[in-house]
Amino acid sequence: MRFPVIIFLLGTLASSCMDVVDIETADAPPLLTVDAWLNDQNVTQIIKLSKSQEYFDTSFVEGVQGASVVVEVSDGRELSFQDDGSGIYTWTPNGEILGTIGDVFSLVIEVENRQIIGNSTLRASPEIDSIVFEYREDDIRGADGIYAQFFARDLPGLGDTYWIKTFKNEQYLNKPSEINLAYDAGFDAGAEIDGLIFIPPIRESINPIPDEDEEDNAPWEVGDIIRVEIHSLNVESFDFMSRVRDEILNGTNTIFASPIANTSSNLRDISSGETVLGAFNVASISIRQVVVQ
Repeated sequence: MRFPVIIFLLGTLASSCMDVVDIETADAPPLLTVDAWLNDQNVTQIIKLSKSQEYFDTSFVEGVQGASVVVEVSDGRELSFQDDGSGIYTWTPNGEILGTIGDVFSLVIEVENRQIIGNSTLRASPEIDSIVFEYREDDIRGADGIYAQFFARDLPGLGDTYWIKTFKNEQYLNKPSEINLAYDAGFDAGAEIDGLIFIPPIRESINPIPDEDEEDNAPWEVGDIIRVEIHSLNVESFDFMSRVRDEILNGTNTIFASPIANTSSNLRDISSGETVLGAFNVASISIRQVVVQ
C-alpha cells in the first residue's frame, strides 16, 4: 500500500513545480533615457531620447521630441543635433570629422525644463592584425565547421575598455550573448592584463551563437563575409554595457541571477537632480573585414 502513496506524493510535488506565479512590480514614473553612442566614422551620428517603461511593458518606447541636443567639443566646436520628430536626433558630418583622439566631448540636452549633461573622451582603439579560421570537429560550442578568431593587442596603459562587434554578411550579431566586451586584454579590471593580445575567449567570441533551430549549423561557411570592429569605450559606458548584458541574460542564471535594477549612467540632470538612464560614449573604431576562404 505504500507505493500508491509515494506515487501520489511525487505527482503532487511535480505538479507544484508547474505553478504560475504572478509578480506585481511597483509602479514607477517614466525616466528620461539617453542613447548616445557616437563614433569617429564619416557617417550620420545619432542620439535617441526616450522614456523608460514598466518591466513587463512590451510596447514600443515613447520617443522624446522637442529637445535641444548639442555636443560641445574641446576644440571649440558645437555640433547641433536635429530632431526628426520621433525622438531621434542626428548630425551629419558633411566632410567634417567628429573629432580626433584625445578630444573631450560634452553632451548638453535641454528638455522639459531640465538640463542633462554628460562627458566622454575619444580614446584610441587597437588595430586588428588579422582574422583567422579553423575547421573544428566536436567543438564544445556547436557543430563541426569553420570557426573564427581575431588577433589584436590591447593598447599600453591600464584601464582601456572596448566593445568588439561582429557582422556576418553585413548583419550585426546582436544577441545578448554576443555582446563582446574587454577591459584591457581581459574581461575586467581585476585581471590587470595590459598591453597583451586579447585572451582567447574574447578573440573567439566573434563566432555567431546559434539559435535552437540552428544548432546543427556551423558558424561560418566559405564565401561568408566577416567584419570585426573594435569600439573604444569610456569606463562608465563599459560598466553600463556589462550591466545591460548581465540584466538581459539574467533569466539564464537561475538561482545565481542578480536583482533587477536600473543600469548606471554617466549622464546627470544638473537642474533637478532627477535620475537619467542611458550612456554617452564617443568611440574610435578599428575595422577589419575578410571573406571566409
